[in-house]
Amino acid sequence: MTDDKKTITLEEMLARPTNNYFLCVNYDNEAFMNTGIQESGGTPPFASTTTGPAGKEIPGKIGVKQDIMQGMAFLGLQSGFFATANPYYYTDFIGKVVDALKSPGAAFIQVISSCQRGWRHPENTTAELHKLATDSGYWPLYSIRVKNGKPSYTFSRKPKFDEEKLRKYVKGIGKFKHIFKRDDAEQNMQFLIQSVKQRYDNVMNLVDTFNPGHSLERYKVDRRKIPNQEHVAPGHGLCAGCGEGEILTQVATGATMVAGMNVIYCNATSCLEVSTSKDNFPSWKVPWVHMLFENVATVADGISTGFRILKTKGMYKKDLPRVIAFGGDGGLYDIGFQFLKAAIVRAGTWGVMNDLVNHDSG
Repeated sequence: MTDDKKTITLEEMLARPTNNYFLCVNYDNEAFMNTGIQESGGTPPFASTTTGPAGKEIPGKIGVKQDIMQGMAFLGLQSGFFATANPYYYTDFIGKVVDALKSPGAAFIQVISSCQRGWRHPENTTAELHKLATDSGYWPLYSIRVKNGKPSYTFSRKPKFDEEKLRKYVKGIGKFKHIFKRDDAEQNMQFLIQSVKQRYDNVMNLVDTFNPGHSLERYKVDRRKIPNQEHVAPGHGLCAGCGEGEILTQVATGATMVAGMNVIYCNATSCLEVSTSKDNFPSWKVPWVHMLFENVATVADGISTGFRILKTKGMYKKDLPRVIAFGGDGGLYDIGFQFLKAAIVRAGTWGVMNDLVNHDSG
């Protein structure tokens, strides 16, 4: 990996013509939290969940954490933008939201999201754990751009695998505490470390293989120019210390910079859906649509495509809305992955509908 660095300014991104109206955001809290903290494909090795509890014989999750990001770049897309993000590094995250909404084709951002209840850590350690996740190499920050069918990888922060910080990260999370009470504690810890290192090395190799002449790319965002988002009101019901609240605010902030209030949110059944739509007093101040676990990406893609077809046919005169789909491990990671993949392929292959929709097919 080279140390060449490219800086992308917020002003540069906002000046681009808009070529994308559809973004999927996966808040990865590493389990099916809303329905009872059940194990998911995103659950890391040895983490204890309600469907894979740690016991005498089985020390929690058997297997490794799935990596759904890498396959996005090789689905046969014409164009797309994919990225990992971390709410602790919020200027990077906000920059990626703006970039995604300004880049043609498909767009998907996967964000680490602590669940204080499911991860079992103190409410006031969320920010520290998010920071350790990236600084240890557990959650490297990078982007994948697909242009004319060819992917290119770049890191957002200079990567470093740090075993000491990774151990600190694991020890700070209650879902792993049983590891350290077992006779085979170090053996299991080494397996967990090696599984993280393997995933980290895979990303390193992909950046070395598919990069556009530089391997570091950072966003320059003046904190003083970051507006207050108005898409969601305060007072939602998310738990104290929940990463989803930070993610929601940062996505809404980036979307506000691009589209103001002209945004439609689609939300799979999840903690975020339940907590922001209580009774008759929803937190949302812009259009918001709730749907089942598995089809949030399809519904969001359908809404976006419908608006674009109407615009091309001259039947919609206003500026097109941006449609943003939110989903957790159920909506976009496990149960809904097939729908996400299909929506990504559609958006990344033909994206914005062309002028042929003006003509009669017969």
